[in-house]
Amino acid sequence: MFDELVEAANRARGSATIGGWARVENAAASRRLSAMADLLASKLGDKDSAERDQWCLDNWDAVSAEVAAWQRVSIGAASNELLDAWMLRERLPRVAEVFASGAVNYRLVRSVVKRTRLVSDREAMAKIDIEIAAQLTDWGPLAKAKQDVAIDYWVDRYDPAAVVNTEAAARSRHVDVTPAADGSGTCFVEAVLHGHDGEVLDRRLDEIAQSVCEADPRTLDQRRADAMRAMAEKWDRLPCLCGADECAARPRPKSSIVVHVIAEEASLTDQTPVALHGERPAPAGEREPGKPGATALLAPPPATGPALTKPAMILGGGLVPGPVVAATLAQTATIRPLIHPGESPPEPRYVPSAKLADFVRCRDMTCRFPGCDVPAYACDLDHTIPYPVGPTQASNLACLCRKHHLLKTFWGWRDVQSPDGTVVWTAPGGQTFTTHPGSRILFPALCRPTAPVVVPPSRRVAATDTPRGLGPSGLGMPRRTETRAQGRARRIAEQRAENEVLLEGREDAGRPASW
Repeated sequence: MFDELVEAANRARGSATIGGWARVENAAASRRLSAMADLLASKLGDKDSAERDQWCLDNWDAVSAEVAAWQRVSIGAASNELLDAWMLRERLPRVAEVFASGAVNYRLVRSVVKRTRLVSDREAMAKIDIEIAAQLTDWGPLAKAKQDVAIDYWVDRYDPAAVVNTEAAARSRHVDVTPAADGSGTCFVEAVLHGHDGEVLDRRLDEIAQSVCEADPRTLDQRRADAMRAMAEKWDRLPCLCGADECAARPRPKSSIVVHVIAEEASLTDQTPVALHGERPAPAGEREPGKPGATALLAPPPATGPALTKPAMILGGGLVPGPVVAATLAQTATIRPLIHPGESPPEPRYVPSAKLADFVRCRDMTCRFPGCDVPAYACDLDHTIPYPVGPTQASNLACLCRKHHLLKTFWGWRDVQSPDGTVVWTAPGGQTFTTHPGSRILFPALCRPTAPVVVPPSRRVAATDTPRGLGPSGLGMPRRTETRAQGRARRIAEQRAENEVLLEGREDAGRPASW
């Protein structure tokens, strides 16, 4: 069928080619998810599968890691898609058939999976699957809310307690901090709070923003933005930027919060003019305010020209332009030089020195597993060749988040590191993936080769040939208090119980599933 869709798309003309290739894309997504389900089924079919389900890093995590490596996405994103794939196979085979035909897109299929997740009766699930599959292609381009209503209709008809009620807004509380993608050195903060908490936050921001003198160059909005950091640092006021020695605004106290930023030394003294405070300059051609009919133009802002230095990089965040580094971080941050190890010999201990640890974290920037972006400061420093066979030196150390560290130790992934920090991973199935240090583009000097590792081949085999389920030290995999399946069943039961309480008093609450 897939080949037929490709041929039809190739034969199409004009705007019809868009629809043709959309069907190909949908069918390809279906095949991709089916391949994920195949991989999970093969893992679950192993004789020791039940034992591995008790592991902290279980069968599901192992498959998610392989999916993530192939797709260059995070293990969390891969896990979400794997759930969709498995639910289509185990609970929604009819919907999966429609998806495979290319007639519907992944977005709609994902909504079906999500909104049928509380159905626990297999007979009811089969009926819902048949009914929704028969209707999917007739829904057309419905808005997301209308799609949800259409899906919920069939869930409510056969299993009223399984309808996914719109969660109370309170349950959707969150705070997200996302670095701006434009390299401006700013970030976006999005939050959903309780109404009363939001009121407290709003008033506190105003209070801190007004703690400076009138000569401070920032606007109120800019001071409110800066007050977010002041609260995080537990300051009682903003440091005033008026520049006057006699200003009454107290200097900020020391903070225990550490943010790691990598910058070239030249960026600390970049003299490129930069305007960070005050009102935005009026666009050229705007009339002077208060003078209707006047022909004089407001002077345009002075040209700043290109930055003289490279931007800095926040570990776990985004870029900070060189001029912003000089105007902000260089004035307040603790500066520590980063020393390249060069041809330095290995250190005679398991735990690397602070100097070596800093170098490896700044060289790698993130976890070195394919597709993972956990910041280096939140990672373990892993010996590529296990210690003591593998020495403690830069070319044998790499940053691995705890999940991928366990994956390497217990699930048969192997890695080989080059002196420039390049790591080649080999999956249990033999596929290879290459990752490069995060500093390779911005700070290539950190990827200059260090002293190579010298380990006799016989000792390397002995260090990596360990029993399944045991690390090189003989320690076992940490275990779960409940399996993933048990946890999912428990959460479904809890949500169904809440729904059943809401259903009390409905006239049709006791109708049979065949209603």
